[in-house]
Amino acid sequence: MKFIHTADLHLKKGEEGRLETLGWLVKKADELGADYFLIAGDLFDSDTDGTLLRKDVRRICDAARCRFIIIPGNHDAASFGSGCDYGKNVVQLIQKPFHCLEIDSLKICGIPYQEARFSECIKELPGGIDILLAHGTVYDQSYIYSLLSDQETEYMPIFPVDLQNVARYVAMGHIHAHSVMLHYEGTQVVYPGSPIALDTKCEGERSFRLVEVNTGSIDLQEHVVENAPYYLNKKFFVYPQAEASVLEAIEEFLRSIGDPRVMPRVVVQGYIAEKENDYLEALSAVRLKHETRFPYLRFDPEIQSWDTVLANPMVRNFVAKTADLDDDLRMKIFEICLPVFSKVLK
Repeated sequence: MKFIHTADLHLKKGEEGRLETLGWLVKKADELGADYFLIAGDLFDSDTDGTLLRKDVRRICDAARCRFIIIPGNHDAASFGSGCDYGKNVVQLIQKPFHCLEIDSLKICGIPYQEARFSECIKELPGGIDILLAHGTVYDQSYIYSLLSDQETEYMPIFPVDLQNVARYVAMGHIHAHSVMLHYEGTQVVYPGSPIALDTKCEGERSFRLVEVNTGSIDLQEHVVENAPYYLNKKFFVYPQAEASVLEAIEEFLRSIGDPRVMPRVVVQGYIAEKENDYLEALSAVRLKHETRFPYLRFDPEIQSWDTVLANPMVRNFVAKTADLDDDLRMKIFEICLPVFSKVLK
């Protein structure tokens, strides 16, 4: 049996592209011969959006060949229930602490988002589960600290010991930026990442998982969401005497992008010898030159002018002596030294 696994679409009124992505995913599910479409939480960005967009989701789901299995996430915890009609093709797993059903000899269980530890929710969970849907934070030190903010770790904490042999496949939701695959003693755990670029942390092509469950195996395939834009973040370090070359490097970076789905984000950090307003105007001119090609192009400058300090010959000589150093090291040196020079030379 084949399942599509996705999560965190965060459908939102006024963000038509997100609804279009859901439609694309459903058509792709039919093309791939999927029997079921799993949404592991946060289908909607808020419960208000759930109310406003329910009829659109119902229309998309009613037209699909596959059936849908959905659990609520922390953003749309009140968007599901007996009074919420998503059509004949949608199964809502909303009973707490868990909600199980059997489909064609496969045991499927959902743990809807709730303000509790995962370990508390599964105390009475039956054995032999094939697919478990959950929406929360897996505290695995191999990845968590590089991906999550403190706020994100508040939701449904899950520890590796809780996942050992809990099910053959755990379809997770809640991590947006990246696809993450983990394995704990007989349990395959997957975060597919959001199929939509929700913020600038969502770099690279967006994807979903095709899960084929057989008697003795589970086969996974990662598929690209072909119509979804995605962010490409690029940092540039500017320092005195390199202002013009950084502008040209930004131009070259933007010219090199061939994928029309890319939403470039240019971050310019560092220190300049000229006036801040003059350099910001130069950056704005570069952005305007390319915004027709990249409608979602973002420039995030984080620059400081040290023109007064650099008028001092000693400081200019110091800057010149750092010319052969790595840019990151140069940045750290300037962060420490230039403010000190500014105070000393007052």
